Amino acid sequence: MMMYQERFYRKQISSKFNLEISYQESDLYISSDKEIDESVVEKILKKYYEEIACYIKNNPRFMSSLSPLQDDSKAPAIIKDMIECSRITGIGPFSSVAGAIAQYVGNELCGYANEVIVENGGDIFFKIVEDKKVGLYLGKDFKQPSLQLKIKGNESSFGIASSSGQFGHSLSFGKADLVTVLAKNAVIADGFATAFTNRIQKEEDIERVFDVAKKSPFINGVLIALEGKIFLWGDLQLE
Repeated sequence: MMMYQERFYRKQISSKFNLEISYQESDLYISSDKEIDESVVEKILKKYYEEIACYIKNNPRFMSSLSPLQDDSKAPAIIKDMIECSRITGIGPFSSVAGAIAQYVGNELCGYANEVIVENGGDIFFKIVEDKKVGLYLGKDFKQPSLQLKIKGNESSFGIASSSGQFGHSLSFGKADLVTVLAKNAVIADGFATAFTNRIQKEEDIERVFDVAKKSPFINGVLIALEGKIFLWGDLQLE
C-alpha cells in the first residue's frame, strides 16, 4: 500500500544507479549498484503486471474480495503468493499487489546486480549489502511529520511496506496515521501493513497488533504512528 503521496523519500533510497519506470498503474523506482537497461526493467514489470491483469479478467473476485480466497494451482506464481499472503493476513489477496510487483521485479533484477531496491508506491523490495535510510511521513498530527528508518544490509532479500488509515489512496478501515512492517518479503510486508492498519482504532489496539507480529515467523519489525505517538517493536531503528 502507499506510504504517502509525495515521494521525496525516493531521493533517500539510492545506490550507484537509479531509474524510474512506469507501466499502466505501476510506478517503480529502481536503485542498484550496477546499471540495468531500462528495457529490461520495463519487460519484467510488464510481464508481472499483465499476469495480474489477465488473472483478474478471468477471476474478478481476486481484485474485489476483502477476505482470503481458495488456492488456485493453475495461477501464476505471483498470484499464488498473493493468495497465500491473504490466507496468512486474513485480508483480500489484492491488498498485497504493490508489494508483490516490487518483490517479483526485484527478484529478477537480482540477476543483474548485487544490490537491488525496488520501490512501488511505498512498498519496497530490498537486496542490499550496505545500510540504507528510508523516509517515512507520519502525518500532520506529529510535531516531526517525517522521520528516517535505518535499514540494515542483509545477505537475504526482504521487504518493507507502509499503510495509513488517514492518507493515501488505499482502502483502510483503521485510524492509524502510519503502520510500517519489516518482513521476510515485500508481499507479506504489504499484506500485514494493511491488515494491521485495519485493526487499529485506538491506542489499546497496538499491543494486540504487536502480539500478532511477535508470533509471526514472517515479521521482523513494526512501526505504528497514532495520535502524535510512535510505537516500535522488533528490528527497526530510527535515525
